[in-house]
Amino acid sequence: MIDIEALGLVFDRTHGDVVYAASQVRKVKEHGIGSLTPDEVTEWFKGLKGRYTKTDLNRVESAVQIIADNLFKYGYWAKVSTRGWEYLDVPDDPEMARYCNNVWLIIQAYFVMLTSPALPDDMERLTFGGANDVERILFDVASLFNNMLRTVDFAWTLGMAHTGIYGGY
Repeated sequence: MIDIEALGLVFDRTHGDVVYAASQVRKVKEHGIGSLTPDEVTEWFKGLKGRYTKTDLNRVESAVQIIADNLFKYGYWAKVSTRGWEYLDVPDDPEMARYCNNVWLIIQAYFVMLTSPALPDDMERLTFGGANDVERILFDVASLFNNMLRTVDFAWTLGMAHTGIYGGY
């Protein structure tokens, strides 16, 4: 089972989050980090929801790897290539193409829901909606996968009970 909660996927970003993040960035640029309240400093280093930073990149990279590893255990192969992002790393076009392709490989290896959003065409002009879509897709795949495992376990138990094999008979 994939611990979906531990993946920490974020897919509820809003335009208001983007506006707030922009105001915080402007405040720091104009007056320095000391101009933030203690709560704002904590939020800044935790990662503002309206900015797409290494925190977001690492969360998605980690989720992709965890999902791919779990899929592989059950015969679904998604040959992803993940990495860790550092504070000063600047995502370039090839890296972001790889990043987006990893999600595509997960989709191709398994399934998405009919209600799952489309994967953004590219990451060059990523909006908060596109960022939400990437993480929502991963959430949906992990949810479907967990549902499959629950169904297989339940069906196996019913089959064993019906045939009398269950319990050593």
